[in-house]
Amino acid sequence: MDFNRNYYKILGLDKNASGDEIKKCYRKLALKYHPDKNPDTEHKFKEISEANSVLSDDKTRQEYDVRSPHGKNYSSNPFFGGDPFSGFGGSHFDIFDIFNSFGGFNPFQREEFHENLDVNTTTHISLKQVYLNDQIHVKYKRYQLCSDCQGIGFDRNGRFDSCDVCDGTGVNNGRRCEYCQGTGNIYIEQCKKCGGEKVELKDTEIVMQNISSIRGNSKNIHGGYGHQSKHYLDKVGNLILNIKYVHDNNYEIINSFDLNYKLDIHFQDCIDGNEIMYKHIDDSEIKIKIPEKTKDGYSIKLSNKGLLKDNHNRGDLVLKINIIVDYEKL
Repeated sequence: MDFNRNYYKILGLDKNASGDEIKKCYRKLALKYHPDKNPDTEHKFKEISEANSVLSDDKTRQEYDVRSPHGKNYSSNPFFGGDPFSGFGGSHFDIFDIFNSFGGFNPFQREEFHENLDVNTTTHISLKQVYLNDQIHVKYKRYQLCSDCQGIGFDRNGRFDSCDVCDGTGVNNGRRCEYCQGTGNIYIEQCKKCGGEKVELKDTEIVMQNISSIRGNSKNIHGGYGHQSKHYLDKVGNLILNIKYVHDNNYEIINSFDLNYKLDIHFQDCIDGNEIMYKHIDDSEIKIKIPEKTKDGYSIKLSNKGLLKDNHNRGDLVLKINIIVDYEKL
């Protein structure tokens, strides 16, 4: 049963039609549009058969009449068939507000519909990326409004009926008709792209900037970058970004901004006081002058070669000499 379809209109009947009238009309239309007589009318025949199956059964017809805007007893108010307060100057009341105004228990309390709209994803960040203050591109998938139907779930270019709630005006009680979303039309055919789901899974990318302060694992929450709700256009979940910090065993971070590095040097270079080339974490080559007769554990400090403190200043790099005797171990 599709509550968006006007089964009475499909059969060409009044909403007060009797059961006999429905049967008589169905037989007439079924004979006229049967595919055996005209293959081009198969779709029309299916429509007629669907309408008859709903309206010819007392139970399904009663449900359709109450829940469909095309039904005989439809009302947007779930408790009344009309406006019970229409005699009070046209004012509109909410039965929920009446209970709540007394501060007592409300047996009809609305329960908020909860959807899991958050997206969890993980990205890994290395010490080298932190040192360079790289931009990190995080790619993930999330549900967003269907690009074809813009979240209504139906084909805007397909067949439609006039909205019975607002009589095709798009306005109900001085406000936009919520049932037809102000279009005045009730679309019948589902959107082919999203299959009526209103949303589609899309690739998304965010860019992380200013990562120089990251020193370990963390969790960042980005509001509005999660899944789009199927039921509420104004609801979008969060992106929960889990950052996994990848340690570099060659470096030790001291005082948040200084870097310690164990530098392996052959004993002959330490005795003679030679110059060597050191490759830093950013792949830059730095010439280092080793003092003569340098002992194991000696430290050489290079200013402004550590992690960023601000946009212009860095901590220090401390190279700790580790004397190697065998060249093959270098």
